[in-house]
Amino acid sequence: MKREEFSLARGFVAFGVAVALVCDAVSGWNQRQFLREAAPANAAPEQDSGQLEEPLLVLVNGENAVPGSWWFLPYLVDDEVVDRRMAEDLSALLEAAESQGVWLWVASGYRSRRRQEDILESAIQERMAQGLTREQARAKALETIAQPGHSEHETGLALDFNDVSQGFQETEAYQWLRQHGAAYGFIQRYQREKEDVTGVKAEPWHFRYVGREHALAMERLGLCLEEYVRWQRALGGP
Repeated sequence: MKREEFSLARGFVAFGVAVALVCDAVSGWNQRQFLREAAPANAAPEQDSGQLEEPLLVLVNGENAVPGSWWFLPYLVDDEVVDRRMAEDLSALLEAAESQGVWLWVASGYRSRRRQEDILESAIQERMAQGLTREQARAKALETIAQPGHSEHETGLALDFNDVSQGFQETEAYQWLRQHGAAYGFIQRYQREKEDVTGVKAEPWHFRYVGREHALAMERLGLCLEEYVRWQRALGGP
């Protein structure tokens, strides 16, 4: 693909302006399902107990499910839906990378819980076809796939960039993201040196939006999200 075409294809389209476009662009989504599962752009999430008041620091992992009251703000980029709150910073990040000759694109953004269930079930079936029992296949699948309701993608604040594989770590795009991502509010969510804390094996492609202030603080302190949330709680905010 030519750079001009790549740049043009990247353009942002506001969700509120064209719901039909969103539904057509996101492959495999049913329009009614999307409208039922995606929150209105002007909705404000309530806060569940155990979470910080700052929505950008919502903690979702093996122990913490997506809050039942969570509503995200849909926005379309690179044919993927993300939370509108990251739109400006994500646009700036992609443009900065391109201006420096680095190609970045969003491979995966928001997923509904039903979509996460489908992904997990597909992985289970693949492993059962290899001779594992369903229980064994599910346990094996959960080593690399988040349990439905516990995936950051369900918040709309998580992104998978470019090549969703360990090989992405060897690319110029990954090195650029690690060096500049925090300045735009993005952190690598699952790092190898933090596997014991996150409970997830390293995923160089998976980045989480937490906002510029928090991302830079996490980078400066050397903390992953679990550690940073605990630190914020100890300080009494935000």
